[in-house]
Formats: sequence, C-alpha cells, structure tokens
Amino acid sequence: MNQTHFSSDRSGKSLQALSLLTLTGLILVTTRGLLTGNWWFFVMLIWNLVLAWFPLGVVLVLRDLRTAGFRNQWLLAAGLAGWLAFLPNAPYIITDLFHIRNVEQPLLWFDTMTLFIFALTGLLTGLYSILIVHRMLRPLIGVLRAWVFIMGSQVLSGFGIYLGRVGRWNSWNVLTTPSELTRAIAHAYQDHLSIKLTIAYGFVLFVVYVAFYWYTDHESKTSHTFVK
Repeated sequence: MNQTHFSSDRSGKSLQALSLLTLTGLILVTTRGLLTGNWWFFVMLIWNLVLAWFPLGVVLVLRDLRTAGFRNQWLLAAGLAGWLAFLPNAPYIITDLFHIRNVEQPLLWFDTMTLFIFALTGLLTGLYSILIVHRMLRPLIGVLRAWVFIMGSQVLSGFGIYLGRVGRWNSWNVLTTPSELTRAIAHAYQDHLSIKLTIAYGFVLFVVYVAFYWYTDHESKTSHTFVK
C-alpha cells in the first residue's frame, strides 16, 4: 500500500468519525427539541458546530488545491488567515458547558451528555484541522517553525475564546464590523481576564494538540508498518 493511498484512507476515516459524532449530536438536540418544545439548545449548538467545522473545511480545500498543483504562496497565506480567523470556534464549544448551570434537574444528565458530545466534536474537529495545517507547513518552513506557528495559533485560539465568550464577538465580525472588532482587540489588554484566559486556554489547547499529535503520529507509523 503506498503512502498517498494510506494517508487518504486515514483522512477519510477521520472525517467519517467526525461525521458520526456530529450526527449523534444532531440526534440528541433534535430529540430534546421534540420532547420539550424548546429549540434553543438546537439552534445554539448546531450553529456553534457549523462554525467549528468551517476551519476544517477551509484547510481541506487548501490541502486539495495544493495536492492538485496550486502551490501559490498567496493562496496558502490567504487560506491560513481564514483558518486562523475561524479556528477559535472549534474549542469555543467547550465553554458551552457553562450553560449546564441553567439546566433544570429533569434534563440535567441528558443535557450534560449532549453538551459533552458537541464539545468533544468541536475540539476534535479543530485538532484535525490543526494537524492538517501542521503537516502542510512542516516541509515548507521546517519542523521548529511549524511548531512555533502551531503554538501561536493555540494562543490566538485562547484569545479568540475570550473575545467570543466575554466580548460576545464572533469570527464573522472580521467581515461585518472589522473596525469595531479591531478596537475591541486593541483594548483587550486593559482587561486582566483577557490575559488570564488567553494564557490558560492557549496552554491547555497546545498541550492537548501535542498529545493528539503524538497519538496520531504513532498510530500512523504503526499502521503503516503493519500494512507494508
């Protein structure tokens, strides 16, 4: 089995796994809506998950274009800029666990499971997109610089989570209200919470990615050796 076929096969399985988790989450929130008549969870979680999938879609298209021979550096830079702008949406769903405190007792355990599924799906979707970017950049800028870029992206994700949860901004504001968003970012340093959240979330997200990278890299090497 050649390396290209092996990589594409693993990529397909990864997307299948993420699709299965997404479908499971959709079933849970639809069931909740039908049973209670309250579709707020459905709208909130589905929209957040759509935003979490967006950066993965961007890098999948970018990877396919580069595989097809489109190696323009401006295309790569634009694609990575779009990916970075939306990447915080993937781990952001973790903060939706905050809503558990407002859930009534009869739905507490059901909603806990539902929020966990969505948070897990968002996190894994983000990790997979980071892995793709990491593998694209490594032969272009070297191992060390690629890791520095990945670490920086996680710190920016931590800051993005702060902007979304505390400032109530979202990635679409980059296009809709760029000047207001820029002012909010420029003044964020005045809020000590922004520094704390950025460092805390950035550190944890980077460590989680390192663990994910080690696991997938080991599994890839082990499986590839086995099928030779």
